[in-house]
Amino acid sequence: MIRHSFIFGLAVAALCGLGSSRVMGQEVYSEGSSALIAESAAAVNSAKAEVEKARIAIAEGKQFIAAIPEDSPLMTDVAMVLEAASENWKIAIDSMKGAQESADKIATASSDEIASDYALLAKVNAGVAHSGAKVVQIALLYIEAVSEDRAEALPVMRASLQDALASSSQVQFNYDRVKKIIARKYSK
Repeated sequence: MIRHSFIFGLAVAALCGLGSSRVMGQEVYSEGSSALIAESAAAVNSAKAEVEKARIAIAEGKQFIAAIPEDSPLMTDVAMVLEAASENWKIAIDSMKGAQESADKIATASSDEIASDYALLAKVNAGVAHSGAKVVQIALLYIEAVSEDRAEALPVMRASLQDALASSSQVQFNYDRVKKIIARKYSK
């Protein structure tokens, strides 16, 4: 609930826009644009760092998967965890691309309002990428624990993975809502 309120507050603040505009040639220069660019860049860079950590976890995780015996009673759990990790990895990569594309458009936006909307899209896309990458990281920690037969850690890791999946779903839901709000705004 707190995350939902925070994201909604962030959306409202970003939609309000910042700064005043002065036309310089064909581009609109906004004093608030540099702040939007900086905030978006920070969100994108944070998400990139998490995606890179997930990429490293995937590379290391291959050896853990190979170490799990085929007749392991946890193989069904492992398969479900890998499926969730795979889905979230795809979402993280797509969202990272969308975040970067939106962030790149801020400086050339034709108005402060459009720049603010691009910044908001960059931030929420970065949030989706960040949460998806975290799911991948936690999933691969679970796989590592299974491969090393650390049964005592598995219940806690399952709970952590479930929490991460729930958070990721909520972030994705909030992104979809923000995207629909912005789409409606420009479809009039």
